[in-house]
Amino acid sequence: NDDAMAPDTWARLSTLRALVADGRAELAVSRLRRLLHDEPNLGEGHALLASTLLSLHQPEEALRAADAAVQSAPDAAEGHHLRARILLQLGQAGPALAAAEAAVAREPLVPTYQRALMRAGFAANNLDAAQAGAVACARLAPEHPDGALGEAEVARRRGRLGRADGLITQLEASHPGHSGVRRLRLAIDADLVTAPKQGFFARIAARFRRSS
Repeated sequence: NDDAMAPDTWARLSTLRALVADGRAELAVSRLRRLLHDEPNLGEGHALLASTLLSLHQPEEALRAADAAVQSAPDAAEGHHLRARILLQLGQAGPALAAAEAAVAREPLVPTYQRALMRAGFAANNLDAAQAGAVACARLAPEHPDGALGEAEVARRRGRLGRADGLITQLEASHPGHSGVRRLRLAIDADLVTAPKQGFFARIAARFRRSS
C-alpha cells in the first residue's frame, strides 16, 4: 500500500514506475534491484520488478520476483495475479489457476484478475473456473468482448453449441473486426458441422438467430 510507505520509498518507487511507463525497462530493473536491496520486504517493489521482467520476456526471473511479492505482501492481490500470468506463460496451468483464484479472492472486482482466472481455467481444463471468470468479466467490463467470448467458449467446450452460436452471433454484431470473435466463430462452425444433425425446428431457430 503506497499510503503506508515512507516518503522516500514512495518517491523512489514512483520514479521507477515512470521509468517503466517511459519504456526504459532495463534501467528500471537495475534500479529496482537496488531499491529492493535496501527494502527487501517491499511487496510493491517486487511486484513492479516481476511485471517489468515479464515485459522483457524473462519469465523465470519474473516468477521469482512475483514469489517474493507474495511472500512480502500475501494479502495483496497483484502478486498472486502476476504469478498467475507468469505461470500460464510457463505452461503451468494448475498452479496458475490457484494463483488466479487467490488474486480474485482478494480483489473480486478487478476485471483483469477475473480475465486471468478465465484464461487459467481454460488452460487447466476447469470450465467452472473459466465460466466464473468469464461471467465476472462480462459484468465488470461489459464494453470488452473477453467475458462474452469466454462464455461462448465454455458453451462450445460443453457441447452447448446453440448457446455458443447465439453468443458469437451477438459478438459479431457488436465487435465485427475482433480477431478472437472470428477465430471462435470458425471453431463453433466446425463443431456444428460434426455435431449430430439438428431437427427441423432447431435449424429454423438457429437460422432466425443469425438473421435477427
